[in-house]
Amino acid sequence: MVRPTLQGLGIQEKILEQQAVAKWKSVVGSHIAASTIPEAVRDGILFVACKSSMWSSELSLHKDDIVKRLNEAVGKAVIKDIRFSARGFRRRAEDAHSLPARKKPSPPSPEEVEAANEVAAACSSPELAEKVRRAVISSKQRRTDQEV
Repeated sequence: MVRPTLQGLGIQEKILEQQAVAKWKSVVGSHIAASTIPEAVRDGILFVACKSSMWSSELSLHKDDIVKRLNEAVGKAVIKDIRFSARGFRRRAEDAHSLPARKKPSPPSPEEVEAANEVAAACSSPELAEKVRRAVISSKQRRTDQEV
């Protein structure tokens, strides 16, 4: 009863695509999964971020096999292609506990605020001026915190 309803709504394919994303680790193995993140499926194309160009190149060579195994895992040919991008990615949430805690930026000095206000005054709109002011202050804070 659920399956015909999903088919009628046209979302069964989308559910299967998301199942393919969820099964990524079990299909490719933990070693590859640790260096990749399956991000999205659009029009049957799975987009996967890789830690490096080496991973992207290597996985591209095995793309057909991975597509076949993903489709077997979900029971239907919903993934038609995989696009690997070598743009790196941030650490996953489960790895976050091993990262050192970020310290809060120091508050801006009156001189930094004054300099930011001067730069922002050249902007034509108040919204843009506020964004520029914040960016200047943030940049100065980062520079100051790096020197410490």
